[in-house]
Amino acid sequence: MGDVASTVECYMNENKVTSEDAFTKIDSMIEDEWRTINQALCEQRDLLPAVQQVLNLSICATFFYGKRKDAYTFSAHLQETVESLFVKPVPI
Repeated sequence: MGDVASTVECYMNENKVTSEDAFTKIDSMIEDEWRTINQALCEQRDLLPAVQQVLNLSICATFFYGKRKDAYTFSAHLQETVESLFVKPVPI
């Protein structure tokens, strides 16, 4: 069984663009979706429980895959965050 194509690879193949162009477009799409989520949180108070679930998933995805890193697969990318939360003291 072979490796599965990433989102960037799929976008590159479908749109015949470079990896940098694909990253730029995907980053733009992510930014647009954050705006949509924030707008829904502000305007659709009756949908709050459903929107909150989407928001939580978005935060997790951003945390693990933000800055073009895969911290889910390669946990070394999380080291700084874990240290800042649990090891380094907070200055008072």
